[in-house]
Amino acid sequence: MSNTKTIPWLRTRLSAQMFLQFAIWGAWAPVLANHLNHLKFTGEQIGFVYLTGALGTAISPLIAGQIADRWFSTERFLGVSYLMTGAMLYLMADATAYADVWWLALAGMLFFGPTLGLANALSFHHLENAERDFPRVRLFGTIGWIAANWILSWWLEGADDRPWADCLRLGAIFAALNGLYCFSLPHTPPRGEAQERFAVGKVLKMLADPSFSVFSAVAFLLLVFATFYYTFAGLFFEVGLKLTKEQVPRVASIGQTMEIVMMWILPFFLLRLGFKTTIAIGIAAWGLRFGIFALGEPTALVIVSQGLHGVCFAFAIAAAMIYVERISPKDVRGSAQSFLAFMTYGLGMIVGNISCAKVAGHYGQYWQGIWTVPAAGCFVALLIFLIGFKARDKQES
Repeated sequence: MSNTKTIPWLRTRLSAQMFLQFAIWGAWAPVLANHLNHLKFTGEQIGFVYLTGALGTAISPLIAGQIADRWFSTERFLGVSYLMTGAMLYLMADATAYADVWWLALAGMLFFGPTLGLANALSFHHLENAERDFPRVRLFGTIGWIAANWILSWWLEGADDRPWADCLRLGAIFAALNGLYCFSLPHTPPRGEAQERFAVGKVLKMLADPSFSVFSAVAFLLLVFATFYYTFAGLFFEVGLKLTKEQVPRVASIGQTMEIVMMWILPFFLLRLGFKTTIAIGIAAWGLRFGIFALGEPTALVIVSQGLHGVCFAFAIAAAMIYVERISPKDVRGSAQSFLAFMTYGLGMIVGNISCAKVAGHYGQYWQGIWTVPAAGCFVALLIFLIGFKARDKQES
């Protein structure tokens, strides 16, 4: 681990990368369903387009983690990945046929998927005190997501004929900027001293610990149900709550605004409550918000419940990233973060998007039925977590 004092402006540089990383995603992810609905895609087709994100995150991160841990510097790998992501998003904005949109989305996410774990691994590699500093770096990702939401909202309200497809063009711009910027980040070489050639195998051995297996399973389940939010929240705000096109990105950004607050105070809760209690609160927050969405009224309550996203993300997902960093062997941390991305944004979202597609095919736009499914699922995941997980206190060597 590098000392933060030896690299000028380290936290600022890492924070800028996180800002651009999540601006890419925040530009299109909350409202892609609105764009696809405008193209007359069915609810099931929308679910399967979102599935490409999960497929990309499942297929590529473990390979990417192996490359970054063993063969290729992380910052260069990230730079190339972002540039290719931008190219695919730009082409996708002009596609109208379902097959064209699906394949371009898959290609884009095959490049973007590995960055979710490796951007974290790069930060963990250089930060002197990850449990203290990483949440503060990662919160700039949230700021980037919010900024992209508001830029898109400002752009759409400038003229009535501006299309939802511009969300993809905005994402492409952020991806190109981040791709170029990553080549300036601190050098993060592969660890040549590792005894085992294949890092993934060493990560998989960690599953022999029953508690880590439970942790991984619950992380998978949580993202299965969280996928309902990532897929349908924007469309729900427009169709279910009758918000205007300009209002949708702004309402979506409420959750990320609270995420800034919760990421800032996350180290305090980890210190006072520990990993198990903190993560449990995060899982419960997911279930509560889905329950409010299922009620669907009053509208003000549903909008205010967006603030729970800060607890959902910081306490469940970000805390899980920090926990994996704490317990992972030093020479496979890139692969360990990629494994977490695989279990959550990969495998979890594959099952989640298939479930979304099937649930939407069954319920149509009957929102109470759609949101009841993940609300119940999150509380089942919480029960499993409370019974089966025991946090480990220290890092492996």
